[in-house]
Amino acid sequence: MALATILGRRFGVLWPLLALLASTAAAEAPPEPGPVPPAADTNGASNDKVHIEWKDGRTTLKMENAEISLSNRVQFRLTDQMPDDSVQLPGTVAPGDAKPSFRVRRAKTNLTGWFWRKELTFDLQLAWAGPDPGASAGSPLEDLQITYDVSGKGTLRVSAGQFKVPFGRQEQTSSGRLQFCDRDLLSEEFTRGRDVGVQVDGAWARGHIEYGLGAFNGNSRNRVDNDNDKFQYDGHVTFQPWGDVRYSEGDFESKDKPLAAFGVELENNNLHGATNVNDFDTTIWGGFAILKYRGASFFGEYFARSRQPEAGPSFGSNGWHVQGGYFIRRDTFEVALRYATWDPTDTAASNDQSEVGGAVSYYVKRHNLKFQADYRSIEDKTAGTKSKELRVQTQVVF
Repeated sequence: MALATILGRRFGVLWPLLALLASTAAAEAPPEPGPVPPAADTNGASNDKVHIEWKDGRTTLKMENAEISLSNRVQFRLTDQMPDDSVQLPGTVAPGDAKPSFRVRRAKTNLTGWFWRKELTFDLQLAWAGPDPGASAGSPLEDLQITYDVSGKGTLRVSAGQFKVPFGRQEQTSSGRLQFCDRDLLSEEFTRGRDVGVQVDGAWARGHIEYGLGAFNGNSRNRVDNDNDKFQYDGHVTFQPWGDVRYSEGDFESKDKPLAAFGVELENNNLHGATNVNDFDTTIWGGFAILKYRGASFFGEYFARSRQPEAGPSFGSNGWHVQGGYFIRRDTFEVALRYATWDPTDTAASNDQSEVGGAVSYYVKRHNLKFQADYRSIEDKTAGTKSKELRVQTQVVF
């Protein structure tokens, strides 16, 4: 089969871009003494300049001066909302009536790789199922990150672009690598996700110490400019005494020894003078702990937040969440439990919001192909309501 035909089938509308990159890499490559027949490869095709392979949901194009990997991720979900008896959902007949809905929760295309030299990498991700809260609805762009490994060995990297800020362990964990169908309500409140800015990060002491520091606009992703003349600053330091603990929930990693991670986090975002509804000057301290061993996993995280409005007195707000899971059948069938709670302000009593729930997951190809279901109860003490929710979801990475 001709190489062009294979590329066309693998990459579709991206073929013109990949062809241009391939031709550029070939033009820059030094002359070789002569063609060498490629080895047989049932998972890809190659010639003396280009090699294509597919593995674990990623199609990778390898050239002499560049490498590009393409993957897609889709989450198809059924959600059954069961509100408090005093709450009527839109489209229902009476208060307390349940409302089931199908939804494409996420549909993403991701391109990663390196160009010119292996120390210069990129990460491009597009989302097709709609923007997250707070983001601009005018662009599908989620990530566009260019990183240069200054040290050449991962101890000092410099990144620029749009990507997740280095704050919030569960938020930094991909939505495709969760034990539940989604993150809990605490992450939605205390972590902001993606923003535009610069970052330095890396790992020291053979990966036992991981760090990240960055400055960002502070007004979420896909914004044209900053909302004021101040930046948001984020940072974290993580200690991993027994080896790398991946940004992935559930224990697929540990075998004969436990894995643990302990981290501290800090964020400051001064929105005074901006055009937001609540222009707070916010500082958040956080800490987390993770333990994984023989199919069991534990995660806990705490946030302490202080806020200074442009007018009025400052106030405090804190929250924490814990989550645990266990593989009843190793790497295949897992159960998990979660509890999360947060206090909007310490100036008022009995206004906490909390979530408690359980989940089951069946992994066919780990996180690349899995089926999940979770059930949770969400209580809002301010409103005096308690609602429930059942979610069933399948995820495919290809």
